[in-house]
Amino acid sequence: MTNNREAAEESRDNYALDDTLAGRITQAAAQGIVTSYPDWIKSKKGLITTYVLSTIGFGALVAYTNAQAEEDGDEPRSPQDFADKGLKLWAILAALLILVGLALWANVAVSRKAVSFLRKRGAKRPWTLLGAIGAAATFIISELEARDIEKLAS
Repeated sequence: MTNNREAAEESRDNYALDDTLAGRITQAAAQGIVTSYPDWIKSKKGLITTYVLSTIGFGALVAYTNAQAEEDGDEPRSPQDFADKGLKLWAILAALLILVGLALWANVAVSRKAVSFLRKRGAKRPWTLLGAIGAAATFIISELEARDIEKLAS
């Protein structure tokens, strides 16, 4: 009986967020809007404030839209499952902070190169163009991933 229960637990999708269509659209829109800010906000303090508020606001909106269950039956894992793995919380947080810092640095470097390339090609609002391209890519990739997951589940 225990083996059947364990098999059922392993086959169940334990992803807490359902990654809904509304969530994918929200993620793509947020990515496009946030990327375009430097074209529209010229003050450095205003830009930083807008980034912080957008991260909080869009983060909450994406979490809300993704948490809307499209199907019943998916339950997230209990926190005890993660605690049993033996990983220290501080080590996970330190690694996560380092990775986020490196990713942000790389993102800024690549974005600036892309913007300078677009400016040389005559784009009047290169950050907005980069945001539109990024939003489209974000939606296409997340939609293809969702379809692949749906195909594997059926």
